[in-house]
Amino acid sequence: MLIHRWQRHPALPHPVALAIGNFDGVHRGHQAILHTLAAEAAADNLTTALLSFFPHPKSLVSAEPPALLTPLRDRAHWLAQCGLQHWLLLSFTHALMRKEPEDFIREYLLPLRLRFLLVGDDFRFGFRGRGDFVLLTRFAAQAGFRLQALPTVQADDARISSSRIRAALAAHDIARARDLLGHDVTFTGKVRHGAGRGHELSTPTANVHLPANWCLPDGVYVVQVAITPDDALHWGVANIGTTPTFGGRQRKLEVHLLDHGAALYGTTLRVHIRHFLRSTRRFADAAALQAQIRQDIADTRFFIQQEQQHG
Repeated sequence: MLIHRWQRHPALPHPVALAIGNFDGVHRGHQAILHTLAAEAAADNLTTALLSFFPHPKSLVSAEPPALLTPLRDRAHWLAQCGLQHWLLLSFTHALMRKEPEDFIREYLLPLRLRFLLVGDDFRFGFRGRGDFVLLTRFAAQAGFRLQALPTVQADDARISSSRIRAALAAHDIARARDLLGHDVTFTGKVRHGAGRGHELSTPTANVHLPANWCLPDGVYVVQVAITPDDALHWGVANIGTTPTFGGRQRKLEVHLLDHGAALYGTTLRVHIRHFLRSTRRFADAAALQAQIRQDIADTRFFIQQEQQHG
């Protein structure tokens, strides 16, 4: 998959089958759109593309950045897994936010040599959400592209949405979030040097800095880790938070791999969240923390054993 930071119209090699949306999480609803897009593109020899806004539009209208299921690198991974060929990241500015939907279509969609457009059945766009499927239908007839609205995908009689998945994660229901996503919750980042406390506590960790707006709550989790893109997954236990026992401020992910002892500094890890163990808390001293870490590792091994028995 090729990623285009849109500063001018990207020169794509073929006419386009396009979807529009931020696709945070690339959940089962998004996957249905992408699979339909790929089928329609294959039928007419079109290039598949997704148009997303960056940063998220809510960043311009709110003092706080929106909580994200998937930062860009992880979203790119899951989009590529769905077979998407081109991801167009359009800079979202105040000028773009005020653009009328008709102008948005003329200036951004039609120059892509648009031949097929697929949107969700609740899709709105343009200034104050004035653009809708009716307006797109009119332009489709004029410009000669096919248009389709895909019904939302449901689970348990409710729409699958990014907000619903964030609510499951807030309740520590990792299994429910994975079911709605259709894949693991992941975070990909580069291993940085830490304070060395993991070695002092006999549990060396790989440290990855986290954005403040990644929506997974602080806590201790069972994880699986891919050290290279094609590597097998290694089991581990990870702490997500600011290390309150030592007065830390930087939110980070510290992962201890159970059966992998190689140095990981400078490598890029993709961490798969599998199970919530406990919330973070401040311990009286390093000895108390070390005792809890031993218990976390034991609980992790028990979870792995249960997974293998039912796998």
